Amino acid sequence: MHQSRKEQSVQRANNRLLSTDRKEAMLLDEWEDDMEAAAEWAHGTMPARRHNQEQT
Repeated sequence: MHQSRKEQSVQRANNRLLSTDRKEAMLLDEWEDDMEAAAEWAHGTMPARRHNQEQT
C-alpha cells in the first residue's frame, strides 16, 4: 500500500516519539528500582541511628 509523504512523515514522527517514550520508561524503571533499594537501606539503618541516639 502506498503512503503519501504526509502520512510517511507522521509515521516517522510517531516512531521517534514512541522510541523516546520507551527509553524514558526503561530509565524510570531503573530509577524506581534504585529508589526502592535506597528506601529499604534507609529504613534498615535509620532505626539503628535513633536507637544509638536514645542511649546517649
